[in-house]
Amino acid sequence: MSPRLGILLACLWLAGCAHYQWRHADGTRSFDSDSYQCKQEAAKAFPPDIRQRTLPPRYIGPRWHCPPGATTRSACWLDSGLWDWPQTESYDINEAARDDLYRSCLKARGWAYIRTE
Repeated sequence: MSPRLGILLACLWLAGCAHYQWRHADGTRSFDSDSYQCKQEAAKAFPPDIRQRTLPPRYIGPRWHCPPGATTRSACWLDSGLWDWPQTESYDINEAARDDLYRSCLKARGWAYIRTE
């Protein structure tokens, strides 16, 4: 590996360790109070609206199965694959809008989401 690549990988690895935090410019405001009020405002504007969606069935392709300790492919077998049943999942259609309003509300109150070390 070249030294440049090593330095680049180290920088990328360190960048992944960054933490972010809400901070106010004057440092005296209570984040918990402002956060609570902004969450209430966002929940009132965009209440949870739970929907359900059905994901289509999917095919799980063939796989090799080998007994423990098998050293050759002759002891293994290949299955034919299978169809997985359709899955149903729940989601909140208003979640993204509620999160956006929450962040906008905090920013309007003077809070900034900044990177901390």
